Amino acid sequence: MIYDWKMELYWCLPVRMQETLLSIYARHLENVYYGPVYKKWKSLLNDWKSWPPSFVDEWRSERLRCVIKKAAGSVPYYRKSFMDVRWTDVRSIKDLHLLPVLEKQSLRRNEREFLAEGTNIKSLRVEPTSGTTGTSLKIYLPGQMVQQFWAIAEVMVRNVAGVSQEMPRAMMGGRPIKRGDNANPPYWRFNRHWKQLYFSSYHISKRTAAEYVNALRTYGCEWMTGFGSAIAALADDALEAGIPPYRLKAVIVSGDTLTHGMRESIEKFFMCKCFNNYGQTEKVALAMECVHGNMHVVPLVGIVEILREDGTACERGEVGEIVATGLLNEAMPLVRYRIGDHAAWAEEQSCRCGNPNPIITGLEGRVDDYVITVDGRKIGRLAAFRRSPTIHSAQVLQDSPGHAYLLVRPGKDYRPVHAAAVRGDILERVGKFALEIVEVPEIPKTPQGKTVTVVRLADRPEMKKTYEKIIRKHL
Repeated sequence: MIYDWKMELYWCLPVRMQETLLSIYARHLENVYYGPVYKKWKSLLNDWKSWPPSFVDEWRSERLRCVIKKAAGSVPYYRKSFMDVRWTDVRSIKDLHLLPVLEKQSLRRNEREFLAEGTNIKSLRVEPTSGTTGTSLKIYLPGQMVQQFWAIAEVMVRNVAGVSQEMPRAMMGGRPIKRGDNANPPYWRFNRHWKQLYFSSYHISKRTAAEYVNALRTYGCEWMTGFGSAIAALADDALEAGIPPYRLKAVIVSGDTLTHGMRESIEKFFMCKCFNNYGQTEKVALAMECVHGNMHVVPLVGIVEILREDGTACERGEVGEIVATGLLNEAMPLVRYRIGDHAAWAEEQSCRCGNPNPIITGLEGRVDDYVITVDGRKIGRLAAFRRSPTIHSAQVLQDSPGHAYLLVRPGKDYRPVHAAAVRGDILERVGKFALEIVEVPEIPKTPQGKTVTVVRLADRPEMKKTYEKIIRKHL
């Protein structure tokens, strides 16, 4: 395991000090996220529903031309990639097919080649992707773009759900706020500056559910956001434990695929609508569910294409792969970026909510099973591949409670110590757990053709023979 002195120092601090540091860091992020550009854009977006479609199309075409020109002229990767294409002919969205599709592996292998020349890298905010298929990479964001994005998120995501940044809230994501083997409460840390209760998603069980719900009441949380799988696990355990429901104004989930069962559990226990939000660290596409259950694309963030395997555009109702071009990031432009998720344009594109933006349906992508620990905790959406730049892809395969295999497909410059670092990262979150590393030439896909982070054989019997063969061959 790679020694992380910052985390070790954090673990040694008392809870009160940890929370103080969180609030201090939030004050720093306040300037990063919510500065003058944020306030300006938030004001501009107030009447977005009344914007004429022609106004939005003209703005997007202009931004697209700026991004393409910047990419072709200043970004080393695109300077080479666009040599044999007519990039100057790309004047609007309908011309994007003239440009090649960007594979995630190409970006991962050449991160720095996607940075525009002349950019002061120290001025950029760096965000690592969660590595849902083991393919982690760093995304560089200019400061102005960060504030633009969060203004869009506030108005066209949070406000759509009837909540805001200023309201007390709970968050359930992938950060390890306490060691996985520490079974004692509290299972959260409170960021006083933002009135944000950050829950551990690695300690949820029927035994701990009451502690989580009591914390929501104590801190007066009015809404919740985070991984749908984790929030649903809390709702399920609370319902099974007979805990009285806790009413929220809204739950906004993102980061993994929201299933019907997850939504049902969340809405039953929290007595509110569960809104599905789609986005990614790369910030090339954004979509938000409205009160009528339609998932509207947010056009200011990026241009979304839905393509067949042959690269042609899908018709309405036809499921294809999402390919997106970001409109806000000129420091690290991503043009026709293959995200790895699938969706379809809805047959019916009008909505009673008054949102004029396009509607997608059948959104699929990050579908993960839970890892189940010996003490019954359900842990989903393991974002543990951020330390693995040499690992092509990875997957956790669980065959029994408390035991799993870490399947690792080596990439360029891979060494076994890199897989050990990922294993250590997972165990730091999960706690006591038997996790064996197995190097494999390929990571199996589900029968639907998806690559998922976690596979639990008890719920996927159709894949049992495939995995048994892999384990016998490579152990």
